[in-house]
Amino acid sequence: GMMKIVSHPALDAEQQGVKDALAEAGFVDGESVVIQEANAEGDISTLTTIAQKFVDDGVDLIVTTSTPALQAAFNATKDLEGPPIVFNAVTSPYAAGIANAADDHPSWVIGIQALAPVEDALALIPRLLPDVQTVGYIYNPAEANSVVNTEIAEPAAETLGLTLEITQISNSSEVQAAAEALVARGVQAFFVSTDSTVVASLEALIKVANDNDMPLFANDPSSAERGAAVALGLDYYQDGLDTGALAVAILNGELDIAATPIERQRKGSLAINMSAAAEQGLTIPDDLKAEAATIFGE
Repeated sequence: GMMKIVSHPALDAEQQGVKDALAEAGFVDGESVVIQEANAEGDISTLTTIAQKFVDDGVDLIVTTSTPALQAAFNATKDLEGPPIVFNAVTSPYAAGIANAADDHPSWVIGIQALAPVEDALALIPRLLPDVQTVGYIYNPAEANSVVNTEIAEPAAETLGLTLEITQISNSSEVQAAAEALVARGVQAFFVSTDSTVVASLEALIKVANDNDMPLFANDPSSAERGAAVALGLDYYQDGLDTGALAVAILNGELDIAATPIERQRKGSLAINMSAAAEQGLTIPDDLKAEAATIFGE
């Protein structure tokens, strides 16, 4: 069973990585294995239903993509202590209440922590826009991952001489109004971290950024492809491959989950969208282009 909170490019890349790793090891969907995929379309209560169905159906393994998906699967499996769960795209399994430490976690739950490089991404703002002081930031406090990111972002911004103007939302339909409210409050740029609620409706934020010549900085590379000017974040496809390898080891009976520590994904990559930057009034210097793993819109 594979489950995620919502569909957007980072989470989809994560799941594709898992499927590719499984197929590479001979676990091909429809041949040697049956993969049930479920997407909660942004509704946290739907995740509970999905997780319970997977348990009732007797799946051999649950792969959870996103923090809310992991929390739902954990709650559905904790009485039985199974089936095994492999998690990915989870900012902090500790803040999410699943694990106490890397080597102190439920005996049926394993995965890789995907803590986005929030500080490094924010640091790109003063590097490219030394005059900017106020940055707009939108997040959903119901996402434990976003609370963690925000707790990192606020002091990091302060250290960089930036003020984060923050607006909270509860669903994706509120993104555009939240962005417009931030413009009215005088922000000079936008920063979005790995909040699934915001990223699922990134186009609404991009539209406001474009309409107001306001550069949008993001925390996952696929956001640059969609129209953020600059994005520094984890390679989610790679993370999917790495967590897929854990799934393969479990299915082959080769992994003692309880004895395996939770590792942290550290492979970051920089993506730039040249046409989005131009649209948002941002000049990209050559030294930054040289650091980019991917450049869109040239």
